[in-house]
Amino acid sequence: MTNTYRRAVFVGPRQIRIDEVPIPEPGPRQALIRVRACGLCTWEQRMYIGEEPYYPLAGGHEVAGELVKLGDKVFTDAKIGDRVVASLLTRCGYCESCRKGLDNICDNARAPFFDTDVPGPAGLAEYVLMDDYQLYKGANDIPFEELCLTEPLACVVRSVRKARLERGENVLIIGAGIMGMLHLVLAKQAGTRVMVSEPNAPRAEFARQMGADIVINPFEQDLAESVKQATNGRGADVIFCATAAGPLVELAVNLAAKGGRVMVYSSIHPRGTKISVDPNIFHNKEVTLTGTVSQDRQDVWEAVRLITQRKIDLKPFVSRVFPFEKLEEGLQEALKLDTYRVVVTM
Repeated sequence: MTNTYRRAVFVGPRQIRIDEVPIPEPGPRQALIRVRACGLCTWEQRMYIGEEPYYPLAGGHEVAGELVKLGDKVFTDAKIGDRVVASLLTRCGYCESCRKGLDNICDNARAPFFDTDVPGPAGLAEYVLMDDYQLYKGANDIPFEELCLTEPLACVVRSVRKARLERGENVLIIGAGIMGMLHLVLAKQAGTRVMVSEPNAPRAEFARQMGADIVINPFEQDLAESVKQATNGRGADVIFCATAAGPLVELAVNLAAKGGRVMVYSSIHPRGTKISVDPNIFHNKEVTLTGTVSQDRQDVWEAVRLITQRKIDLKPFVSRVFPFEKLEEGLQEALKLDTYRVVVTM
C-alpha cells in the first residue's frame, strides 16, 4: 500500500481538482475502505454544473469498496478484504432528531464534514475513512457497481415505507428517472398497481420493461383524465413525485384519492419554489402531503439485504461505467436524459 491516495474535489462549476493526500489511519471506532465504485448522484451533478455551488467540496456518497483496516473497538461481521457499503450520511446519535428515530435528518449531520481539510463525504476517491456505524457488510459475489447503489435504494426504501403501501392500491409515479424506477420496483413488490407519468420516450419504454402497468405521456395525454379513467374516478392512492418540479406537486395533490398520500421524493428546484393548493382538499379528502429525505440506518440495512439476497436486480440501472481518470466525462454522461446511474470505478 502506498502512503497517499487520490481524491476528487469540486472547486467551481465544471472544475474538479485531484488531490494527492495521505492515507489515514482509522481510529478505535473507524474503518478504512478502498473505494471500488461510486455512483454519480444528481447532487454531484448539480455541484458539477454549479446549480448548488458549495465549493470546495469532496463529493461522492454512493460508495462500495473493500474493507482494508478496522479500529480495535469496531464490532462488525465484515472481515478484511470483504466487499462493504459505506453509508456516508453522518448521524451524531445524540441530538433530539436522532433520539426520536430521525437520524436521517440529524441536527448535526454536516458537522463532521467540516472536521477535514475539505468538507464533504469524499467518496470520489481511492480510499475513504468512516465511523463504524457507517459500515455495512455487502456480499462478495455482488459487483461493486451494483453495491454502490445501496444508498439511493435506501432512500427509496424510506419513501415507500412512509407511504404505507397496501396491496391492490393504485400508485402513480411522476418521473421515470432512476429514483422513480426504483420506486416502481419496490411498489410492484408490495403488490400495487403502478402508473408512471413520463414524457421521454426511452424512459417511458424502460418503465414498461420494469413492470409499469400503465405508462402515460403527459405531453400527449391529459394526466388527470388518464388517472381518473384508470381508477374509476377515484384518483391515485399513493403518488410519488420523483421529479424536481413544484407545479407537479400541486397537480399530484389534486390527483390523489380520498385518504391518498402524496410523497415529495425529489428536492424541488430552484430552491425556494412555492406551491399553491386548496387547503380544503386536506379537510374534505383527508389527503396527506409529505416527503422524505435521505435514509436512516434501518433503511440502509434493508437496502443491503435486498441487494445481497438478490431480491432486486440493479444491473438495469447502471447505464455507464467510467474509470476514476475519466470522472469529468462520467459527469457529463450522467447529465444526459438517457442515463440512469453512471458509476465511477477506482
